[in-house]
Amino acid sequence: MIIIDDIEQGTDSWFRCKAGVASASRSAEFSIEPKLAPMPDATYSKEGKDHVYWHDYTCYRGTNKAILQTVIRETLPQVYGDMRWGYLAELVAQVATGLLPDEMSFKQCEWGKEWEDVARAHFELTLGVDVDVPAFIYKDNEMRFGISPDGLIKGKKVGLELKCPYTTKVYIEFLTCDKIKKEYIEQCQYSMWVTGYEGWYFANYDPRMIDKSKRLHYVLIDRDQEFMDKYDNASKQFIIDMDSMLEKSGVKFKSQWQD
Repeated sequence: MIIIDDIEQGTDSWFRCKAGVASASRSAEFSIEPKLAPMPDATYSKEGKDHVYWHDYTCYRGTNKAILQTVIRETLPQVYGDMRWGYLAELVAQVATGLLPDEMSFKQCEWGKEWEDVARAHFELTLGVDVDVPAFIYKDNEMRFGISPDGLIKGKKVGLELKCPYTTKVYIEFLTCDKIKKEYIEQCQYSMWVTGYEGWYFANYDPRMIDKSKRLHYVLIDRDQEFMDKYDNASKQFIIDMDSMLEKSGVKFKSQWQD
């Protein structure tokens, strides 16, 4: 783990650190598992009750057409969906140019930024902890995967993901039902994969709540080995595919940080 703490989040230097690096907010796209390839062109005929396919000099025969097609598809290399390839293209573009696309600014995002520091201070006071906010963390010296954490709890191997929902309805769903979007769980698990930490707080803050004691709600998410294994497995092919795209683009990873 490499911690970058001599710059601040949101600065030009911070954007440069992030260029070409797979992040927590896109962890679901990075770790998408491959699926069966589409049914290839194959010679088909019907002989009595049997369906017959010829593909790659092999005959496939049976009474269930769908099963036969699945068997044929299983002989082919699995394929990734457009979402993963699109994310790879984004990262390669960042390496090739050294630039990140401008962040979209909208009212929900501005609301979150406005209240984040207050929310973090409330979290520290409520739990009696100190929270560090490094600019960026790389998983290792390869610097392919990283996070910009909302906080790291001092003295513990625990981090913080902090949200300030734009609508109180979303906050109430979390407060009363511990309802967490799947992508937020992914973000927390990915953050633990990058840092090696054992837990990650997911906290929401809403300053509009009349009862001040109910303005902050949080849960501690434990490290899940299934997610760790998924990211370990996904990272290997992700790097291979990214390097292939980089080569075709005439650059190598880390070119984005060369002056």
